[in-house]
Amino acid sequence: MMVNTGRPRDSSIDDAILDEAARMIVEIGYGATTIDAVARAAGTTRPAIYRRYASLAQIVSAAMSSRVVFDPRTDSGDLPSDFDALQKQQIAFFTDPLVVRAMPGLIEESSRNDTLRSRLFEDIMTPRRAAVRRALDQAARRGDITAGSDPDEICDLLTGPLLLRTLMPALGAVDTHLAEVTVAAALDAVGYRRADVATVERS
Repeated sequence: MMVNTGRPRDSSIDDAILDEAARMIVEIGYGATTIDAVARAAGTTRPAIYRRYASLAQIVSAAMSSRVVFDPRTDSGDLPSDFDALQKQQIAFFTDPLVVRAMPGLIEESSRNDTLRSRLFEDIMTPRRAAVRRALDQAARRGDITAGSDPDEICDLLTGPLLLRTLMPALGAVDTHLAEVTVAAALDAVGYRRADVATVERS
């Protein structure tokens, strides 16, 4: 039987790397933050960081995911409530200071880095698309909507405006009003009709 005699990785260093990278980006910006500076602040070394992450961008992507944890499990028994819960989580994420400060630089860097682009998609979009797919499947089983809507397109309809305003703040705030507008648009796109409204219109 093979026994691993190597020194176990120190989880406190993992946490310190993410915490210090997040702190520095919020304070001085993504472009001014370096691996060397993060290593010094976290009390570790460049090699220790590179054993964990290939780049600063990967550190930041992991830090964003760890700071505002997205829970894809939604089951209120009501599609509008599921979408509302999803958007509340999205607002918390896209208004987090780290996300606001880091996202423009990450998107720009991902345009020339395939690995980072895949990492961002997995960290940000994959759990959100899973949540929308789950909510739509539940609604279809209840008979609230007709199956067939593309969950990825509906997720993009919910997430896209929030991401766009994070990248271009002059367009307006990422707030509850935007959440309400995007939820209404998504419900319309899947053909959701509240039972009481549908009953009145049929009478």
